[in-house]
Amino acid sequence: MKTRWTSRAPGSLMLFGEHAVLHGQPAIACAIDHWLTIEWQEGDDAQLHIVTDFIEHHTDWQTLTPEPQLSFVMTVLRLFRQQAPQACKRGLTITIRSDINTTQGLGSSSAVVAAMVTGLSVLSDSLLTVEARFQLGLASIRAVQGTGSGTDLAVALSGGILRFDPKMLSMQRLADQLPIVSVYCGYKTPTPQVIRQVEALWPKHHPLFEQWLMWISHITHAACEAIRHKNLTELGRCMNMAHGLMHGLGVSDSKLDAIAHRLRACEGLYGAKISGSGLGDCVIALGSPTKPLTDALPVHTSALGAHCF
Repeated sequence: MKTRWTSRAPGSLMLFGEHAVLHGQPAIACAIDHWLTIEWQEGDDAQLHIVTDFIEHHTDWQTLTPEPQLSFVMTVLRLFRQQAPQACKRGLTITIRSDINTTQGLGSSSAVVAAMVTGLSVLSDSLLTVEARFQLGLASIRAVQGTGSGTDLAVALSGGILRFDPKMLSMQRLADQLPIVSVYCGYKTPTPQVIRQVEALWPKHHPLFEQWLMWISHITHAACEAIRHKNLTELGRCMNMAHGLMHGLGVSDSKLDAIAHRLRACEGLYGAKISGSGLGDCVIALGSPTKPLTDALPVHTSALGAHCF
């Protein structure tokens, strides 16, 4: 049994199916080459020492004292203790470092959950499979947020470009890489708040909302086929149409629209859309611009998902 090990998980970007995935429709996401890293060191007692760049928290396996700034970490530990109490005898020093910007919608919460459940797999055979780690991670996310499709978590665990089916909780890898450009709009609205605004504007069984879900599902399916066939022109069309539907849903604004239109006008880019829940975060574009974009984030898709070493 190891006494020291490291787990890592990538950030992520939603490509297609935002909001619709919360209503049972498939989504597409990609892992990106920004990483959250956790160093684990086993101790001789039952004490837990959690160290990050912004806080240190000391507790033990029996107490698992809550800490609001470490809500995902503590929830994963609590659910892991319920699932595998026999693995919670010895203490741990858990040191968390991240190069994922938490303000830019790059899947930082899912990355910490993916890195936690992957690191804990060293302690328990119950987490040997990606599916088992996904189930523990999704339960943790929903315990903290009250909702969550699991798309970002799935791609953080698996890497690459992933189609996620929230009804079957199944993952289908579509590709390893895509050329992506991301531009941060400068602000972020918390996802739960955006979801509440959408629910208030569009009740679940509103006829137009049901049609919206159908159209988003068609676009996501077309995007899957375009990715499989490496058809960037068609995939760009899918992105442009998906952005229009997000605008109709009420989760775009003038600044996000302006960024999307500017990116579409750039030579070498095929299409652009909101990534994530909207009303902030990033606009992503497909392709490689022939001229540098001064406000673009250095984003590269990652074929590698969460892992230990």
